[in-house]
This record gives sequence, C-alpha cells and structure tokens, in this order.
Amino acid sequence: MSQPFKLFRLQQLDSHIDQVRNRLREIEAALKDKATLDEARQNFTDAEANLAAAQKALHHTEENVKEQRVKIEQTEAALYGGKVRNPKDLQDLQNESAALKRFLATLEDRQLEALIAVEDLEATSKEKAIALSKITAESEAHDQRLGKEQANLTQDLKHLENERQAAASSIPTDDLSLYERLRQQRRGVAVAKVNVNTCSACGPLISPALLQAARSPSQLARCDSCGRILYSG
Repeated sequence: MSQPFKLFRLQQLDSHIDQVRNRLREIEAALKDKATLDEARQNFTDAEANLAAAQKALHHTEENVKEQRVKIEQTEAALYGGKVRNPKDLQDLQNESAALKRFLATLEDRQLEALIAVEDLEATSKEKAIALSKITAESEAHDQRLGKEQANLTQDLKHLENERQAAASSIPTDDLSLYERLRQQRRGVAVAKVNVNTCSACGPLISPALLQAARSPSQLARCDSCGRILYSG
C-alpha cells in the first residue's frame, strides 16, 4: 500500500469524522433551541392571564349591576311603600330612581362588553392551547428523531475514530506531521486527488514531472499551487 494512498485514506476518514462532528454539533444546538416552543408557551400563558383579568373585570361589573338593582329596589320600595307622603320627598325619590335606572343601563352595557371580552379571550386561550399542544407534540417528535440520529452518529464516530487511529499508526511520523499541518492550513483538506491531470482541490494543471512523482508509491508529491499532497489514484 503506497504512502500517498494511506494519507488519502486518512483524509477520507478525517473528512467523514469532520462531517459527523459538525452534524452532532448541529443536533446539539437544535435540541437546545426551544424558541418556538417557548414562544407558544408564553402565548398561552399571556392568553390565560388576559382571560383571568377579563373574568375578574366581568365579575366586578356583575357585582356592580347587582348592587345597583338592590339600590333601585330599595328606592322604589320607599317610593311606593306608602310611608313617604310629602310630595317633595316623593319627587326626590322618583328622580333618584330614574337616575339609578339610567346608571343601571350604563352598568349593564359595561357588563355586556365585559362578557363579550371574556368570550373572545376564551376563544383566544383555546386557540393558543391547541397551538401549544401541537407544537409540543411536534417538538417531542423532532427531539426523538434527533436523539436517535445523535445516538447513531455517536456510535459511527467511535468506529471512525478507531479506524482513523489504525490508519494513522501505519504512516511515518514525518509524513503524518506534514499531513496534520496541511490539514490545519488548508481547511481540513491535506490530500488532493489528481483529476484528469489537475489538482482536484485547487484546479491547476499538474506538470508531467509532478504527475510522475505523484504516482510514486514511496514518495510524497505536493501541488505547486496549493501545497497539498497529491494522490494519483
């Protein structure tokens, strides 16, 4: 097995390992990202709070209406009870009763408005509850899929790392050091395959002499343009 091939195989393993690690990082970030679910929860919480406030306001208006009706009953009882005979006092009671009834109408309008507000907010709360339930289910299913993928990739990564360790152990220290250095300098790609007499990594034509050197099983040839190790295939 030629040295360029060993390094090319190592490059394939490292590229695969990089892809797996990148995907695992994406999965970890996705599992932590609960923005949509948090927003749905907050929307439901806000809807429930608004509904509770509206229900409290409705209860207050209902109590006001009850109290106003009691006042009217008391006033009319005094007006028609026969105990008050003075014409001026009777007139005052009539005026008071009329005023109480006018304000009762205002209070009943407020009660109706409060009731409509409660009904609207009940519908909104129900809508937000349904949305939260749906998003929660989707989030749980999504997390399950990601969790399964994460477990599989973690297992794959262990196998790849073991395979990588075995592959690296057969490569001379100097060649491995060069490979690692080029990996750092060339965005993770230290070995480029020759593709129709060109470097597959950067594209320029390879000279016949360099192409011949790249075919050697024992020496390493490097691209004149990008400096990567060439593998002729």
